[in-house]
Amino acid sequence: MDDATGVSQRVWWRTILENRYIAGPIKFLLPFGIGIILFAILYLLLPYQDFLNLSGLLAAYFIPPAGKESIIPIAIMMGYHWWLVTFAIFMMDAVVSLFIVWNFDLALKIPLIGGLIESGVRAGREFFEARPWIRRFSTIGLILFVFFPLQGTGAMNGSILGRLLGLEKARVFLCVCTGSFLSSLLIALGADLLLDIYRENNALGLGLLAAILVTIIAAVVALRLRKKRLRERKSKAGWW
Repeated sequence: MDDATGVSQRVWWRTILENRYIAGPIKFLLPFGIGIILFAILYLLLPYQDFLNLSGLLAAYFIPPAGKESIIPIAIMMGYHWWLVTFAIFMMDAVVSLFIVWNFDLALKIPLIGGLIESGVRAGREFFEARPWIRRFSTIGLILFVFFPLQGTGAMNGSILGRLLGLEKARVFLCVCTGSFLSSLLIALGADLLLDIYRENNALGLGLLAAILVTIIAAVVALRLRKKRLRERKSKAGWW
């Protein structure tokens, strides 16, 4: 391919992407199209009942307080392979992030989705207030925000946080995908390993599970206490 052809192709694609009447519908519909392709792949890979069960888990993934930390272990215990669960959750996060990154302003006007995004904006602002240092490490901070499977984090709020940080759309998407993939992979492998240990030694498996649950509960309690102290400081500062 000669240089002239390369230039003409770049101009052609740039012209399409800069035309809002063409790019707008593509950016709105493409995430949904990717989601449909994902479910079509699962339909082809799995027996019908397994497909329905996994689809139900993926739908529940978007209903608080469900998240990676609960949906992935449940799927592993139901017999799904760790790589399949990792792939499915990662792709769901990628679809959500792509939709938010491309359609943030438009999504705010959609009744149900707009309310979820506004709650994500509030969560992002609270996250900033609790961790002002994150602005200096925006890329790593955003990856860690998505990586840790805590309430209020995840692909949607991570994409909103990236928007609040003023990062480029592609950078936000890559950060969210990186954090989601690493988190999903770690949880899936951990759940699969824990299940294998339980099958070999029930007492050891239950002991490890109890230790993990205690650690998670302690971390959640510590975070909530920290948020409470920050709110008290803000209220005192406002009163003075």
